[in-house]
Amino acid sequence: MRLIKYLIICIICVIFTSRLNAEVLKTATDAQKNEIRSNIAKVSASTNSLECNFIQKKVISVLSETFVSEGIMCFKKQTNLRWQYNKPYKYLFLLSGGKVLIKNESRTDKFDANTNKMFKEISEIMIGCVNGTMLTNETKFSSQYFVGQNGYVVKMTPKSKELKRMMNIVSLTFSKTDWAVQTIEMVEQGGDKTIINFTTKNVNKTISDDLFRIN
Repeated sequence: MRLIKYLIICIICVIFTSRLNAEVLKTATDAQKNEIRSNIAKVSASTNSLECNFIQKKVISVLSETFVSEGIMCFKKQTNLRWQYNKPYKYLFLLSGGKVLIKNESRTDKFDANTNKMFKEISEIMIGCVNGTMLTNETKFSSQYFVGQNGYVVKMTPKSKELKRMMNIVSLTFSKTDWAVQTIEMVEQGGDKTIINFTTKNVNKTISDDLFRIN
């Protein structure tokens, strides 16, 4: 279970790009908050699939070390998510229809997310972070909205004890031009963080169902 939690943390922890970190964020007005939620909901409704390359930096606070890896993420409505690491190692996380597959170079593990409350909750968060629907989930998080020069930022604080043990805060950054998710940030209670930069993004590209198949 510790391995599963670690992998999920790596996936949903994405911190701001350096450009957004450098700018000052202003608290959104009620009108801006409504605009953000409305436009993100429209984009989410029209996004049937998403493919992105990424570079991930895992920062371990106590070691002052950064571990870098590269891979590709594929999402397809409603609940299909493929997170594949290609460098420096091969690692695959696959979520489809409530089933989970985790595969590395030496073994393959399969799980039913619905049989574990924490796993089910985290899986829902992962999908919600990718498609933006997590903004409307006020039962799990309290949210604050901010406006920057280059994007909109929503900072979400977990409410449940289970989630609080795993994460301190989750932040979503959205583009001002296409309202798509640019970054997702999660900071752990111990201060560790993962930084993922999405490089190439293809929206509504045809993605084969075979990529999400769990036999």
